[in-house]
Amino acid sequence: MGIKVSVIVPVYNPGPYIEPCLKSLRDQSLPPEELELIFVDDGSTDDTPALLAELARANEHVRVITIPNSGWPGKPRNVGTDAARGEYVMYVDQDDALEPESLQRMYDLGAANEADVVLGKVISDFRGVHHNLYREQRPRCDVFSAGLMNSLTPHKMLRTAFLREQGIRYPEGPRRLEDQLFMTKAYFAATSASIVADYVCYRYLRRSDGRNAGSKRIDPPGYYANLREVLDVVDSATSPGQQRDDFYRRFLRTEMLGRLRGSQVLKLPPDYLVVLHREVRTLLSERFPLAVDQGLGVALRAAAALFRFGTIVEIAEQARTVDTIKATARLTGLRQVAGRAAEIDLEAQLLLNDQPLKLERGQDGWLLPRSVAGPGLSDAERRVEDVAEMVGDVVIQHRQLLDEWFLPGPLQARIQADGDEAVVIWSGTATVDPGTAAGGAPLRKGLQDFTVRLQGLGLTRNKRLGAERAPEVAELPLIIDPSGRIHKVYDTDQGNLSINVEALPHWVQSALRSAKFLNTPDGGILLDLGVVWQVAPQPVTLRLTPVDGGPSVRWTLHRESTESTRWAVSPDEGHLGLEPGRYRGELTVPGHSGPVQLDHELELDPERTEVWAASGAARPASGSTDNP
Repeated sequence: MGIKVSVIVPVYNPGPYIEPCLKSLRDQSLPPEELELIFVDDGSTDDTPALLAELARANEHVRVITIPNSGWPGKPRNVGTDAARGEYVMYVDQDDALEPESLQRMYDLGAANEADVVLGKVISDFRGVHHNLYREQRPRCDVFSAGLMNSLTPHKMLRTAFLREQGIRYPEGPRRLEDQLFMTKAYFAATSASIVADYVCYRYLRRSDGRNAGSKRIDPPGYYANLREVLDVVDSATSPGQQRDDFYRRFLRTEMLGRLRGSQVLKLPPDYLVVLHREVRTLLSERFPLAVDQGLGVALRAAAALFRFGTIVEIAEQARTVDTIKATARLTGLRQVAGRAAEIDLEAQLLLNDQPLKLERGQDGWLLPRSVAGPGLSDAERRVEDVAEMVGDVVIQHRQLLDEWFLPGPLQARIQADGDEAVVIWSGTATVDPGTAAGGAPLRKGLQDFTVRLQGLGLTRNKRLGAERAPEVAELPLIIDPSGRIHKVYDTDQGNLSINVEALPHWVQSALRSAKFLNTPDGGILLDLGVVWQVAPQPVTLRLTPVDGGPSVRWTLHRESTESTRWAVSPDEGHLGLEPGRYRGELTVPGHSGPVQLDHELELDPERTEVWAASGAARPASGSTDNP
């Protein structure tokens, strides 16, 4: 069998930061005979050459190519591509990492669908990721049917013959946006692409020394000259009009407005800001028709108008105001339902200076207030987009790994008017099933946090969920799924909502110790264990021992219903023989570390014992007496 994937890693003086990358490549599920690892050393002067040489000696599928220092990753990637023998090439940076099944999953989906480009779900602990691109699995799509242009980093899998046939290569030498130029050419030339969205494939890892690629401040004239080359590729593949405007809007939002947005503007040196503004305004005038602005959310549309016609002071003032806009979310309902850990009801909205962001009524619709839009804008420039374009989601994120998944049940936006003012409200119900929440797969073990993400008015805002809630929202029970995994939706110390996936057994022990006796109309014993077993353990037994001494009695408990936390012993199942008084309880649940002493005692009064006595003259066989 031939080589399926050639992984190409440009290397230059990575020091210890290459170790996670090497480990992740060693751990790949794709067999070594179907994989080759090509490290192109760009003239390293540290210990890396010796490390790579030893790696190659020990592994037949590892190749090391050494070239004189070129100063940029473009040439090493081209050298690696030229040497590749795999059906696909996969570009990986020296300080990033892959998950174990990444190459196998990306290859399988791409090869099955004859994809020229394969994108794998990306997670980062320091850089922005367009998560919406990975909302759903896309076996077959292209640049015109999917938002591929929202991911222009090079860390993709591409068909080797496709790159060679199309002559697609990286620009070489020091320059910016070489990744964007390469990927834009690839996307427009590709017959089809595949998106792996149900598995985290690629991880951008923050370096503690702050020297990740792309972390340096740009040189505006050179940067926007390089951006013009990328736009030239878009122009060559599209005609003037809506389609081209849609592609251009991505660059306006990210490479232009994104460089002068929010607090970033306030931190830039004044002289640098003048140069940056001049370059952005010049490019807007040259290449971006006003129709591009019209497809943006209103806050971004207002920012674009200020970039075109306003002053730096006005831009900075709007940036300062927009920075004060935050999201708020209120938990209105929380319940456990069959097969899921929780259903979450909520409402969310945007705040301006800690007060609801209020829209103003205009002749043709609702308007962004001038305090946010900035001065001198027309009503048309301030008009709010349709609520159908405003997206809301509940996202679950692993606290350590930062794996992120959209929960089923997107939030719906509505405009709630009050006279000549209105607010945008997002509301809905999100469902949490730990067995399927990770793109159809089980969530990874560990603590996971719930965040509300609001996208609308040209803004994206996140807010942890749970600290604000309706009074009637109650605590949820601990869930044990059919495979025995333990899950608990709980409140953090700050009152935020989280879930412990595959919690340790002591969580069950704690819940069982805190089991509560409940009163019943017929005088039976009802015990709330605070745990829902999706497959109930059998038998669950309760032993009662008088606090003041005397014989113990043990009975088998029966669950009220499939999803209930309540287990009962009814009067006709063996309560006879108990005298009024206080009793200590001891639970025995199969598979949970033996008997558990209850924190709560049961107190029996004479009226209860009379009810039991009336139910029969003899104790049924299900009850047994133990000597203390």
